Formats: sequence, C-alpha cells, structure tokens
Amino acid sequence: MVKKYSTGQILYEKAKKLIPGGTMLLSKRPEMFLPDNWPSYYSRAKGCIVWDLENRQYTDMIMGIGPNALGYAHKEVDQAVSKAILGGNMSTLNCPEEVHLAEKLIELHPWSDMVRFARTGGEANAIAIRIARAASQKDNVAICGYHGWHDWYLSVNIGTNGLDQHLISGLNPVGVPKNLSETTFPFQYNNFDQLVKLIDEKNIGVIKMEVQRNEAPRDNFLAKVRELATKKNIVLIFDECSSGFRETFGGLHKKFGINPDMAMFGKTIGNGYAVTAVIGTKDVMEHAQRTFISSTFWTEKIGSVAALKTIEVMEDIESWNILPEYGRNIKDSIEDLARYHDLRVNFFGIDPLLSFAFDSPNNLLYKTYMTQEMLKKGFLTSNIFYVSIEQTPKIVRKFLEALDPIFKILKECEEGLDIIPLLDGPVCHSSFERLN
Repeated sequence: MVKKYSTGQILYEKAKKLIPGGTMLLSKRPEMFLPDNWPSYYSRAKGCIVWDLENRQYTDMIMGIGPNALGYAHKEVDQAVSKAILGGNMSTLNCPEEVHLAEKLIELHPWSDMVRFARTGGEANAIAIRIARAASQKDNVAICGYHGWHDWYLSVNIGTNGLDQHLISGLNPVGVPKNLSETTFPFQYNNFDQLVKLIDEKNIGVIKMEVQRNEAPRDNFLAKVRELATKKNIVLIFDECSSGFRETFGGLHKKFGINPDMAMFGKTIGNGYAVTAVIGTKDVMEHAQRTFISSTFWTEKIGSVAALKTIEVMEDIESWNILPEYGRNIKDSIEDLARYHDLRVNFFGIDPLLSFAFDSPNNLLYKTYMTQEMLKKGFLTSNIFYVSIEQTPKIVRKFLEALDPIFKILKECEEGLDIIPLLDGPVCHSSFERLN
C-alpha cells in the first residue's frame, strides 16, 4: 500500500532537509502531535479556525502554542497593525508607541519603573538575566521553570542533565560553552528548603522562576521566596511570558500579591505579533546601561502597536475573566467525560493554560490515538490547551461530542483491547528528540 501524504506532509518532509529540526519551534513539530499524519502547515486562520494547505478546516484547541488569547486575525488588532504598516514599520527615528506601551505596562504594575522590549520570549529571558547579573554583580542563577533556549539556561545540563528532572528531558547542551557549568541551578517549585540550600552553597545572585506552572503555591511559597530574595540582596525575576495576562490584567503575580524585582511578558500581549517586554524596578533596570543590550528589530513598530491594541481590547472585554472561565469549562468537561468512561486523567497548570495526561502506562499511545481521531473529526488538539476567548461553550460542546466515542475506545484499551492496530502512524514524541 502506497502512503498518501497531504500537501503539508510533503512540504514538511522537504523542510526537514532544508531546516535543521524541521521547524523553528520544538512545540510545533508534527512529531509532537501526530508523526506522518499532522497537517503541518496552514493557509489561513481566523478566530479558532485554521485551514490547511488543502483548504481543510479545523477547530483549533491549541491556539498557536499560546499567543492568540483573543483568537486568530483579531479585527481590531489587525487593523491597528495594518495602519502602522501603511505608515512605515521602521525608520531612523524611534516609534512613539514603545513609550506609550512602557507607560501602560508600568501603570498596570506600579511596583515597576522601567521597561525594555524585545520580540521573543527567549530574548526577554536573556535580557532579564543580563540586567539582573549586572545589578547583583554575581553570576549564579537559581531557576524554576522553562526560560528559553539560550546558553545561560541550557548550561544546567552540562554534565548533569538537570533539566530532565526539572521540566523537559532530552535537551542536549552541545554548543553551550562548558565554562558556563555550575552557573545556573534548578530548584523544584514549592521546595523552599531546596532553594535555601542553593543560596547558601552556590553564591546565588538571581532567582528566576515562573509564578505558577503545573501546581499552585503552597505554604506561602511565593511570599517566602520574596522575603528570602530581599534578605539576601538577590534579584527576583518572575517569568510571565506564558502566564501573564491570562488570569489577571497583567502579571499572574498580581493574583498572589507578590511583587518581583523584574518580570517578563510575551505570548498574549501581542495576540500573535512578535513583542515581549521586560519590566522592573529602577534600581535594577538602570543596570542595563552598564552592559550592552541592543538589536535593530526591537525597534520596529508592529510589536508595540499590536500590544497596545491587544491590551486595550483585553481591558474592554475583561478577558482575564473569560479565559479562566473557558479553561475551567474545558477541564471540567473532560474530567466529567473521563469519569463517565471510567478513565483516569490528571490535569496540570492554571485554568487558561491547561494540560492533562492519561493515568496509564499507555499515556503516549492514548494521546496519539486521541489526536489522530480528533483530527479526522476536524479538531487540532492534543493534551495541551492554550485557551482563547474564541473557544466558547458551544465550541467546547462540539469538542466533547467528538471526544466521547474516542474515550469509549480508550476505556476498551484499558480493559485489554490492543491500541497499536488502531494507530495510523508512529507514536508522538514525549520530549526533545533528534529528527532523522
């Protein structure tokens, strides 16, 4: 039997020969969803609907790995960007919108005084680390969470593979200078004693962490970290590139009433346009002038314009109330369906940024089968949900109707049905794996 590849699959086979890794983002590799059978490329997108290269239509539950909280091609944001493009995106002079955006972010976070902009989350993380090290005059960093691909972060894995247990396995630090070893140290969320020990033993100058990822803070964890950082004169950074502007109008740290010395925002603030921000107190941020941090395309206009309009729309519709509600609806509905079919699932993350796993040794097989069958029913989905205001209760009802018979089959697999013959291709990847 000759396998019939779609246009997108054929293009991806070409991409793997031309682009190392096949795509620019690990999380968008087809192997992470449905190897050999994922549509791979899109022709257009609107709301939460995506069309592939053969004009097949899908309802998207993943939403671009998180940036489009207002949905794809949002009319007001796109109109603002189109107007900016017609007026010229770049010039020798700076765009005034970056000043207005800085003012808005500081207004939303009164503890902060100054802002630097970039275009990607990895850049924002690297900028924050450079400034924080300059301010603390110490090299060593304690981390908790995912903070990008740069050398300072991957250096954790030099000789130790410390990120395997921390967050994601298989991240090879080849190419990272070996002399960065023993400069970045992971600690587990809610493990305050582990952090105290690191600080006592490793001369830590910077603590960088996500406010909340897979579990909620316990036993005043965030408050104790803040108190410790202040006591030890350590710069505390909250990485909010994923969590910001989802449950609050601003950083998630506002929900807990704990202010860092610096914070980063990305993904949601531009609704799909490339813009990230590093905010912080004046006494920390001014150290940016003691080092060299500069890039031409950090000055383009589209990012700032998109962020200003996105934040305006968020404020108008109070999206920070909608997104958690829609996320809880997705979570509760899947939990109810799993309970009905006597399947065990475990959920992780905040309500607007959900993931789940089947409580079974066959988790990856089940995830692959679910993704495969939901694709046939017109859904781009996996075990991760980046919630959008476009994922209305009506959309979720249709999603659950499609998922119901799939969960029924998975229950039969738990009872002995062989799932392997049900798969149309290889099992999805669980972590970073080299592509052939």
